[in-house]
Amino acid sequence: MEKGTIICVDDESIVLTGLKSQLKRYFENEYNIETAESAEEALEIFEDLLEDSEEIPLIISDQIMPGMKGDELLVKIHQLRKNTLKILLTGQADARAVGNSVNNANLYRYIAKPWDEADLTLTVKEALRSYFQDKKLEQQNAELLELNQSLEQKVRERTLELLHKNELLEEQKRNITDSIRYAQRIQRAIMPSDEVIHEILNEHFILFRPRDIVSGDFYWMRQIKNFICVAAADCTGHGVPGAFMSMLGTSFLNEIVTAKNLDNSGEILNRLRLKVKKSLRQTGAEGEQKDGMDIAFYVIDTETLELQFSGAYNPLYIIRSSNEDLSGFQKPDRSETELIHLKADRQPIAVHIRETNFTTQRFQLQKGDCIYSFSDGYADQFGGEDGGKFMSRNLKNLLQSIADRPMKEQREILNQTFENWLGTHHEQIDDVLIIGVRIL
Repeated sequence: MEKGTIICVDDESIVLTGLKSQLKRYFENEYNIETAESAEEALEIFEDLLEDSEEIPLIISDQIMPGMKGDELLVKIHQLRKNTLKILLTGQADARAVGNSVNNANLYRYIAKPWDEADLTLTVKEALRSYFQDKKLEQQNAELLELNQSLEQKVRERTLELLHKNELLEEQKRNITDSIRYAQRIQRAIMPSDEVIHEILNEHFILFRPRDIVSGDFYWMRQIKNFICVAAADCTGHGVPGAFMSMLGTSFLNEIVTAKNLDNSGEILNRLRLKVKKSLRQTGAEGEQKDGMDIAFYVIDTETLELQFSGAYNPLYIIRSSNEDLSGFQKPDRSETELIHLKADRQPIAVHIRETNFTTQRFQLQKGDCIYSFSDGYADQFGGEDGGKFMSRNLKNLLQSIADRPMKEQREILNQTFENWLGTHHEQIDDVLIIGVRIL
């Protein structure tokens, strides 16, 4: 089997050299690495490879380049060959460029510069694995289609009614599958992969239940040197509108969170609010849309275990064994554990009638502490025997009762409790997101 080819595009030769060098360390034995310093040159290379029937599983492109931009290149590549996966690797892409790449080029992932080598390597591995899995599935589907056509030809005169029903079922299946894949492309492009999350966090869980497949809730995390940053956000709206807001939020966090501002989580939320207001043209005028997001954002210094927390409506819970010193915090009446409630500011990431700077709260973590960030979807869900809300106090009690269990088991208990609360008479009314992290 001949080698496939990965194409890298960037107008800065030093960036291109570094990217090629990294990829060669991990993939040289299996893939050729081609480089181009412009979108036009990349398009020419791609067309030449197509003429030679070369396998081209992946193209990695910068956005801001002279002449043709990165998203325009990826759209043209998609028109030439839909199966090639595309990664946008840039520090200057706006939401419009990412949206164009997602909608018109089937963007696989967006990665901000400067990239993390482990993050990029894992993403490329995941992309290559996905490409060949899809290729194998496509081949199997082609073989199945050929078999079906053969059978249809043999029994056409006796099975006209059955054939018609099958055609209707196939059309319904294609429509449903197309919708799901579209939703998956958006979520996959803006959220970190499982591999990246496991690289950043040790023992953890993420309970993520979109109400309408795509979600207005989103989670974001990043490691910069010895600092781990985690965000759990709840955007205005559900489904597709909420998903587009989550794309904006993720893009803005990638721009804002740098090593320079990791000493003040409140200032990060201040900057996030400014970007949301500017992007949505929010001025505070009467009758104006006030779309935005609620968020729980925290930063952990892995060397000192100091935590910074800032929240827009969404709080943070820390659960610790009761024999630890918790002076200065109100202790709930439980013997096994103590729950520390770090309250959020009562204002959103959006225009607000009384805007103030977001508060930065600092807390000294200890090994064994469990941190929980979440949206309001779990506590606000209607269910149970009387059809009432689950409520925050019940969520607190539930988390305290399971905090000593492995994180994977905690997720299973939370998910099953939610299912039981819904029962058979209630539908999920909101997106649900809970992130649990244990300090090791």
